[in-house]
Amino acid sequence: MKKTSRILLLALGLASSAGITEGFAQQAPTDGTWSLQEAVNYAKANNLQVRRSFLIKEGNRIDLKQSKFDRLPSLNGSSSYNFNFGTYVDPTTQDLRSESSQTNSFQLGANLPLFLGLQRVNAIKQNELELQASEQEYLSLQNDITIQLITSFLNILFAEELVKLSTQTKDLTNQQLNRTRILFKAGSVAENAVLDLESQLAADDLDLINAENQRDLSRLTLKQLLNLPANKDFNIEVPDIPEPDQDPVLVSLEQVYDVASQTQPAIKAAELRVLSAQKGLELARGGFYPRLSMFGGLNTFYSSARDFRFPESGALRQTTIGFSDSEGTDPFIIYTPTTTFRRETYEYLDQLKDGVGKNFGFSLQVPILNGLQVRNNVQRAKLQQQDAQINAEIERNNLRQTIEQAYVDALAAQRRYNAAKEQLQAAEKNYNNAQLRLNNGVINTVDFNIIANNYRAAQSNLLQAKYEYTFKQKVLDFYQGKDISL
Repeated sequence: MKKTSRILLLALGLASSAGITEGFAQQAPTDGTWSLQEAVNYAKANNLQVRRSFLIKEGNRIDLKQSKFDRLPSLNGSSSYNFNFGTYVDPTTQDLRSESSQTNSFQLGANLPLFLGLQRVNAIKQNELELQASEQEYLSLQNDITIQLITSFLNILFAEELVKLSTQTKDLTNQQLNRTRILFKAGSVAENAVLDLESQLAADDLDLINAENQRDLSRLTLKQLLNLPANKDFNIEVPDIPEPDQDPVLVSLEQVYDVASQTQPAIKAAELRVLSAQKGLELARGGFYPRLSMFGGLNTFYSSARDFRFPESGALRQTTIGFSDSEGTDPFIIYTPTTTFRRETYEYLDQLKDGVGKNFGFSLQVPILNGLQVRNNVQRAKLQQQDAQINAEIERNNLRQTIEQAYVDALAAQRRYNAAKEQLQAAEKNYNNAQLRLNNGVINTVDFNIIANNYRAAQSNLLQAKYEYTFKQKVLDFYQGKDISL
């Protein structure tokens, strides 16, 4: 039993996290009985890791949209309203004033990048590749959830078979114990025969409990994978699983890898990441080039201190500019008219309309020395490119190793099944013969229990080989792009 659990847990290790079905919400079956396809659809829509993967993909889609919108001109407006006390510069006249007033200004500015070292173009291409890579990773998670669900289904089916086998074994032992008790009361057998069978019945009861626990744990694993509460009623449809000798491994290892390396989303995603890193390098190199932009602006101002002044004639003003004699008794006098100003308010809207100013021009920035930021950015981009290439190689190696392991395990499980089948046939004949000999008193209960345990072990080995082979075969089908439903 422990050996069987370890093998099944090892099979579970091949599975990874799940993906989500975009725009599809699968409901749980109303009768509580799940088919494999219903479980796959439900997990794709409700598994938390799957939802997170979907959000990452949509975030990359937004990044791509933003990089495209970055090519558009920028247009920004601003306004300010000031309360002035003391000395200040009037924004409408640029005069220095010393009085309390209120001023208001409006600005509208636009900027259009003309050349940025092709950084905007490369940013768009890189974000397109990032989106494609995230979509492939999304598909990879959807594939992984299917493999993981098949594994969980097989674990449950295997556990159910063990429960049935343990129940049958316990019933047979109980029947044998009842017959032995009758024989003991009749004096045909010794008491130790009864004690041996009672001990065996207790061991069978423990095996049944362990099998039931394994079944319950397998169900719990599948519930958690589906993000269902542990107390929810849960059953699965029992599919027909062909015997390994009826479905032999016919495909070659190289054929499986060739198909998988061209079709698996995880490989495509890694290759797209390499291309994305190349665009990232080109994007960083764009920082070495000058930047040319065109700008324009519109502004207007208002000041409460500004007004209209109209001159008006007043009284004559007498001014002495000298004397006609040396004694200073006959002055020269001139008369000049005085001028006064009439002030009228300069209305708010009129000031804004009359004070409109416009400007446009070009801006050129030439990078000369910026703390070697551009150079270091390029170096980092090169490292990211190398990292993406290494990661792609790791993905290919992992794929090859996984396929090689699944292929070897499938062949080994098939051979193990054939051997276990022959072992079971021999063990069953020996067990049936032992029952007859025990009933006739030819062998004792100790020898019978040894034969019975060998028969049970053969049954367990056959089940183990069958489900292990089925899982490995499904893994090979998965990497060939075949339907892997049970």
